[in-house]
Amino acid sequence: MNSTHTPGPWNLGMRPGPIIYGTLGEQVAGLRGSSLGKNETIANARLIASAPDLLAALERLAHPMADDEDLDYAREVIAKAKGQQ
Repeated sequence: MNSTHTPGPWNLGMRPGPIIYGTLGEQVAGLRGSSLGKNETIANARLIASAPDLLAALERLAHPMADDEDLDYAREVIAKAKGQQ
């Protein structure tokens, strides 16, 4: 079985949230009603919203011709997923 995912980029919305939206405004995932604390729930939502970018960064790094630019891109995406950007 070959499945696909909603194309990125994904965006994090907080109303009613946290909810992750696709480029057409479609809901990709939601974390409303989470039993986790607010900060942990938002951090998890940020990580989920970064999934398409993280996949793209890994694909670039896995390419045989990957270079320092690809590594820099991966570091930027990781910082974004961690909320450091």
